[in-house]
Amino acid sequence: MFGRQVQKEFLHHLLDLRFVVVFAFCILLSGLGTYVGIRNYLLQRAQYQTVAGKNRETVENMREKGATFDLEGYGYRWNRRPEALSPLVYGLSGALGQEVLIQYRRYPRFEASSFATDPVHALFGVLDLAFVVKVVLSLGMLLFTYDAVCGEKEAGTLRLYASFPVPRSMLALAKLVGSTVAVLAPFAVAFLLVCLVLALSPELGLGGDDWKRVAVLMGVFSLYLTVFAAFGLFVSALTHRRITAFLGLLGGWVVWLYVVPNLAVDAAQHFASAGSVYDTDRQVSELREEIRKARQAEEVAYWEKHRVEDWDGLPKAQQTTLLAGAAAVHVRWDKTFYARLRDLQQEWRNRAQREQRLAMLLSSVSPLGAVSFMSMDLARTGPFQQEEVEAALSVYLTYMARYVQEQRARHWDDRAFTDFASFVYRSHETLEACLRRNVFHVLNLALLAVLGFAGAYVAILRYDVR
Repeated sequence: MFGRQVQKEFLHHLLDLRFVVVFAFCILLSGLGTYVGIRNYLLQRAQYQTVAGKNRETVENMREKGATFDLEGYGYRWNRRPEALSPLVYGLSGALGQEVLIQYRRYPRFEASSFATDPVHALFGVLDLAFVVKVVLSLGMLLFTYDAVCGEKEAGTLRLYASFPVPRSMLALAKLVGSTVAVLAPFAVAFLLVCLVLALSPELGLGGDDWKRVAVLMGVFSLYLTVFAAFGLFVSALTHRRITAFLGLLGGWVVWLYVVPNLAVDAAQHFASAGSVYDTDRQVSELREEIRKARQAEEVAYWEKHRVEDWDGLPKAQQTTLLAGAAAVHVRWDKTFYARLRDLQQEWRNRAQREQRLAMLLSSVSPLGAVSFMSMDLARTGPFQQEEVEAALSVYLTYMARYVQEQRARHWDDRAFTDFASFVYRSHETLEACLRRNVFHVLNLALLAVLGFAGAYVAILRYDVR
């Protein structure tokens, strides 16, 4: 009997015109969003390859010249490679800077974001699969379920079902299961279409880990849509008229997607603000000037102590010894500079993480916050990946400073720049580590879904069918 009831609910939605409309929109927008995302990714990758080639030429010219002062005076640029899963979840790819100037004793600052270099791109936003799911399909789930209970009461069929010799609890559970399966069916088909489009795009170069992330991402999106289906049924079981349920769900949808997340961010900035990035830049500039004066004073004292009247007349071994002593002065102050610079960076990251965690906690009332944080993390287009790149850059700057001082400690005839290693970054984080970091978001979505279904179940049991 239960199976027949579930089948009845499923066929009821399947034969509805809304199913055809939502199904068509789901297929069209999912396919279009993935296609547009792939085209945008290929364009960004072509730009990346062009800029990366120029940057490699700069490093090669520095190696050929063999002059370490180029690292001090000019440095070279590094640009990040676009993520292969950005067609699905564009995330912060457009807002974060794509290039960074790597220069000796300089604080690296990312610049040249996609939105800054291409304002038209920022004007209309990005149509990726995440936007389609979070905005369009979530509204489609509410359109599917807003009259699942109250609509049948207005039509008079709910009283008929209640007269059957079937427990009300079985009817309630069958309606929940059948309606949920029906509303998730279009997304399941759209997911297969997205996988097909990705599989037919070998230029993306998706590997085994990427496909696992795609599967988990679709699971997260399904759970997100299930939350809206559950609360759609809940509100439908609380009301007795279609228009009341529809307006209530529409207002709740606006609050969930736009009001709560923005209020959460505003509250986090007010109570746990990370501060202005310009304050950090000012502190770095003051630190650099302080270290420069101290290093310069010690270096002057060193050469005063080892005064040389005829440098060219000194043996090469003695020249090398004196140069090594001067380089040791720079090494000591470089260690101090980079240690204090790392402290400033870590302090900034700690403040930013506190602000992010508070915003995440406050936005947990809305499923949008959880799915946004987790989807960006799975696609490697979120704030965590930016922190990882900045941490890797901090380590690399220490290497570059040590390399420059090792060259300075040598005699001019013995200096070589051929073994200099430019900055390379590639994330090797496993999917398991990513999932452990996002357990809170999964539990948040699951809890919201359970609350919605539990509320709908109890409301149907107590529903007045008259």
